[in-house]
Amino acid sequence: MTRGRRRRIAVAMTLVALTATAVAAPFAADAPPHAVWIIAHAGASSVAPQNTLAAGRAAFALGADIWSVDARRTADGVLVLMHDETLDRTTDARTRFPDRAPWSVASFTLEEIRSLDAGSWFVEDDPFGEIAAGHVSDEDLGRFIGEPVPTLREALELVTACDERIDIEIKPAAADTVESIARGLIDLIEETGSAEHAMISSFDHDLLRAVAAIAPELPLGALTVFAPPDPLAYLDDLGATVYLPSLIAFTDRLLDELSTAGIGVHVWTYNTIDQLKRLAQTPGITGIVTDYPQRLAQILKDLDRETGG
Repeated sequence: MTRGRRRRIAVAMTLVALTATAVAAPFAADAPPHAVWIIAHAGASSVAPQNTLAAGRAAFALGADIWSVDARRTADGVLVLMHDETLDRTTDARTRFPDRAPWSVASFTLEEIRSLDAGSWFVEDDPFGEIAAGHVSDEDLGRFIGEPVPTLREALELVTACDERIDIEIKPAAADTVESIARGLIDLIEETGSAEHAMISSFDHDLLRAVAAIAPELPLGALTVFAPPDPLAYLDDLGATVYLPSLIAFTDRLLDELSTAGIGVHVWTYNTIDQLKRLAQTPGITGIVTDYPQRLAQILKDLDRETGG
């Protein structure tokens, strides 16, 4: 029996125990609350500044089941929510620290990053056109001004307090920091009591292996652009219970094989109504990552009505 198979059995036993105690079992491949998990990409990014607590709260208010976040380490070793390697796109780092180009997250301390405004850019840029469409209230726009970059600890505390779920994408790390990041992440999850609410995902599979070596009970998601030669064997060895493929990294046959093996499949990132409706009805897909959790929630409600669910 491989390490991955032993791990999946342990996860299954944990899910049974959680069900018996009426605690939501996160990321069970066979038990999304509707046709698929509604996974909010960096929060409800279409109507709130991505990777902020405001975006996380909005995601759950709009029907998301899982808040997907991106995490990077600061110069002083603290995990914060940030998609890009640099701070300049989604904060005012460029004007606050004009001499610090290219504004790498890893070159700023937590104190410096916490002093930045991570919300005004969204109000100014309206990246998805939802402000112009009248789908964001003036009250919310006012609240976004000055929204700080949150720590991962704050995000974990939010989902734990709300009894919600979070998928933490750890961005690729230098080889010599993988184990320390894994240890710090696991300590953080233990300290916040969020183990039942969290999944760890990454394109950095060495980091996933480091997490599995320390805490094999934590759900892992393998992000990939290209499918491995033998995806089932690869995921089994990795100990991953969720596969997060790009558009070109899955086929109907692979979806069927993964479903049979009890592996969840969360696809990313889709926003149009046609895409969301098609994927929500594709056998084997168990989750959809989207900037529009509100659209997917409505689609799933409509599908339930159509099918009498």
